[in-house]
Amino acid sequence: MTKLKRLNDWLMTPWYWLAVIVVGVVLIAVALFYQHVLDEPPCVLCIHARIWTLAGVLAALVGIVVRRLWLGRVLAQVAVVISVAGLLERSYRTLQVERGIYEGLCGFDAGFPGWLPLDQWFPNLFEVWTMCGYSPPFLFGMTMVEGLTYGTVVLLAVAIATLVVMMINRPNRHG
Repeated sequence: MTKLKRLNDWLMTPWYWLAVIVVGVVLIAVALFYQHVLDEPPCVLCIHARIWTLAGVLAALVGIVVRRLWLGRVLAQVAVVISVAGLLERSYRTLQVERGIYEGLCGFDAGFPGWLPLDQWFPNLFEVWTMCGYSPPFLFGMTMVEGLTYGTVVLLAVAIATLVVMMINRPNRHG
């Protein structure tokens, strides 16, 4: 059995999808720890990052349900890739703001539609508390935004590689 085949077989189990969920939950837990324990208020871009992270978790929940169906697994993984790409865009934009190389506005409106006011339903998770521009210290001398940006690059590479493995191991229609 080839390594790609073994990897693809593993992707049909719930373990891959559970790993995606755990990573997303850990990212949100770290953000909430910084917000509620270390008293580091989130900006609008931080809230957007949480939304993209939650989207990845939801995609993985779908992936658990449809993991035995090739097309379902691929579509769930495409949703994971899109979610991680969105997270990377938001974290990179936040890094640009932090370094003073982004000229856009960053206010207190998270932009939730009236039919989905997450900031009102779950203010401890989705309410904007501060303007953009500052990111607290994180690990290895990085700021939190630097850590998120660099970590998300790795997550996106893994998500895309996983999608490629799924595509390579498409079931044969004739056998």
